[in-house]
Amino acid sequence: MTKEGTVLDGKYEIWKEVGRGGMSIVYLARDNRLNKQWAVKEIKNDGSKSTKTLLKGLEREANILKNVDHPVLPRIVDIINQEGTIYVVMDFIEGTTIQDRLKKEGAQPQDLVIEWGLQLASALDYLHNMNPPVIYRDMKPSNVMIKPEGGVKLIDFGTAKEYIVENNADTTALGTRGYAAPEQFGDAQGRGIYKTDARTDIYNLGATLYHIVTGKNPCEPPYEMKPIREWNPSLSSGLEKIILKCTQPNPNDRYQNCSELMYALEHYTELDDAYKKKNKKKLAAFVATSVLTVAAGITSLVGYIGMQQIKLDNYNTYIETGNEYRAQGDYVRAAEEYKNAFELDGSDAEAYEKYIQVYIDASNELRPDGTTDLQLETGLNVVANRVKAGHGSVNKNDQVLYKLAITYFDELGDYKLANKYFNMIDPKDKDYGELAQYYGSVSMFLSSTNVNASELMEEINSFAVYNQNEYTNQNDVKFINYKTIGRIYATYVTEDGVAEYADEVMNQACEDLEEYTGTTINPNDYFYSYYENLIVINEYLAKNTENENLREQYNNAVINYTDEYLTILNIKLAESEGLTIGGESDNIFNTSYYNVMSGKADAYANLGDYDNTIATYEEIEEILGEKNALSNKVYADHLDYIYSYCVEVDQDPANWKKKCPTQVEDLLAIYEEGQDVKDITINRTWNKRKDTVDKLSKGQYDEKEKDKPTTENSEADGTTEAEDGEMGE
Repeated sequence: MTKEGTVLDGKYEIWKEVGRGGMSIVYLARDNRLNKQWAVKEIKNDGSKSTKTLLKGLEREANILKNVDHPVLPRIVDIINQEGTIYVVMDFIEGTTIQDRLKKEGAQPQDLVIEWGLQLASALDYLHNMNPPVIYRDMKPSNVMIKPEGGVKLIDFGTAKEYIVENNADTTALGTRGYAAPEQFGDAQGRGIYKTDARTDIYNLGATLYHIVTGKNPCEPPYEMKPIREWNPSLSSGLEKIILKCTQPNPNDRYQNCSELMYALEHYTELDDAYKKKNKKKLAAFVATSVLTVAAGITSLVGYIGMQQIKLDNYNTYIETGNEYRAQGDYVRAAEEYKNAFELDGSDAEAYEKYIQVYIDASNELRPDGTTDLQLETGLNVVANRVKAGHGSVNKNDQVLYKLAITYFDELGDYKLANKYFNMIDPKDKDYGELAQYYGSVSMFLSSTNVNASELMEEINSFAVYNQNEYTNQNDVKFINYKTIGRIYATYVTEDGVAEYADEVMNQACEDLEEYTGTTINPNDYFYSYYENLIVINEYLAKNTENENLREQYNNAVINYTDEYLTILNIKLAESEGLTIGGESDNIFNTSYYNVMSGKADAYANLGDYDNTIATYEEIEEILGEKNALSNKVYADHLDYIYSYCVEVDQDPANWKKKCPTQVEDLLAIYEEGQDVKDITINRTWNKRKDTVDKLSKGQYDEKEKDKPTTENSEADGTTEAEDGEMGE
């Protein structure tokens, strides 16, 4: 087992254990350079056959996932071999599995099942279109995680394979009975398994959707999948037909690819019997009036123009209705209206832009339980699929491509997909061409596993100059660019010469934003980002200057920017629907609050301001409480600061009560308060100081003090034996 606080490969700090299997342990870790959380899977290579099998499956999983870039698929970012132990660094996926949700709640709502089905089908479609294609082969509820914000993530690629004709001797049954397609198990002798292909995954997904929407496990008696409306008559007959088609025994009778399946799921209501019956009546009415239509010459040029006007009016109505819903905060209905608009006219950018933006708005408004109304990945997948299919020539619409690309870049940090769409933009486009080239270049750097930091910084510096000169202070694009530039500066602040220039650029960003009078963007959202970057930049400058005056200046800047940042954080919390910091809640604002306030405490400590350092720690403790996941780190930092202060006064703890009595009182008080803090017993810093502080609290150092020679005791409080004698006389 790897100890908490261990740093792997100079950057991945182990925080805590989050899971354990027979031969592996999974930890939550932090990338100290990128300030990002990862999961780290540890496997000790003891040379046993079982470990070799696990490592082989892990190697297969790593080889597949290291090349994927899709919001529903996890990424492997690093594999470290350290003294016989293998560490695999991958996306940290919070949440619970659909299997756990089914056990707790039973069948899930139909609309939610369809949304999950679209996300999973999109992920499978991505895998099937890789080169070579990848077949997942083990779709089931226990392999799908529901993220806190509501989207899903596919896990466990142990049975996935690249689609090549396998050796006929490969007769291992791959997959889980009940969800697996018949061809995954071959004939009675297990022959024929090599015939699994994309249609196999479609069967697996159909069986999974069946289980989720009915609550009936196909792995349990009666070991069959009945039409879903036999279990629940209120379910859609269209969805029933989709699931039945997915789970046909003969692969030729299923959907032949995931694009077909996604289209069916997006239009499942059109497969409903009631819908078809209604449209038959419409068709009959149309046939009855078609003669009159022809006679009236509706197909004339005038009639055509009239029809186009009706189409435009309908398009505008969808947009206006969507705007009204969005203003009311009803993001789900707004998205439906915008989607209706671009399905009516797929050549116009407005509906696509508003559709993507409403998903961004929804994803930025977290509920207290961490969920959102819409999943951004889902909305982007819808637009991306239309781009892929070329609906309405949207694949050549630079305005839509830019919105899609910048959202992948800025909101999801998916640099590979961002680079893909930036590169689709015409370089000669007067509005987006040059801007897309900058973002495309930066995306290419950031998507690399080995980033050339110096070249990236040259590009970012050039981008910063372009951004300052190209856009006015009333153009929202300027501030979106500043946000990107600042985030990258903060990430690579340790590179030579970056911090000083970054400080200038981000201060300029704040000055420019002060002059913004538009309404397209919310300035607070951007000040929030700029101040966060300035805090990181000035923390680094303070630690790495030898000039005392500059060090004081930078530390004071950290304190001031933190106060500005917290003002906006409180506004954002007030605007959220009951979202709070502290308690047992676990959201992004907790982490942000802890990071900036810890930096503020460090800044006061660097200035030698003991009282304000302690006051800052006490403020964090009051806000977070004792039960938050971050509370143990705060209390440990608080204890460590006072401990280190006392060590500076005298390295012998036996002298602390005489030489720094106030600090010892504070030390013992926080030690006593920290006993009930969540996870304090596994905090490495706390445990490192615990024994000494425990002895202080029990008075064991007082006994040591009594045993010292009289002269030493006298010297400790500034008097000598001679002086004592004179005073006595």
